[in-house]
Amino acid sequence: MCTGIMRPELKQKLDKEISKGKHKNFRVWSLAFLALIIILWLVVGLSSNNSIAVNGVVISQHASLRDDGHKIYLMVKVPDRETLVKAPLPKHLPIRRNVKVELRKHQSTLFDTYRYSFVRYLE
Repeated sequence: MCTGIMRPELKQKLDKEISKGKHKNFRVWSLAFLALIIILWLVVGLSSNNSIAVNGVVISQHASLRDDGHKIYLMVKVPDRETLVKAPLPKHLPIRRNVKVELRKHQSTLFDTYRYSFVRYLE
């Protein structure tokens, strides 16, 4: 009949197995957290805060439709690019085509990519 008392050897062995499982879980989560910190540091920490002013001409617009609202982008022809660049337009501004605009050109130092942000209409 079982009296509810465990032999000391079995209790030590069971405690050791439980401890191994806890430590293994802790190591996995610690490594995942460390990897997340490194990725965030690479993406945010190494991205450049430098930007330069660029002028261009609005050719068309593009809308990104979502459930929580839509975002309007201006498609702008800038002198140093062959393709059109996409710059988000603030919600309170009207869409105007064939007018000059001032954009900010932001460069990412990590991937050597550029993004553009709208500053103002020049006309």
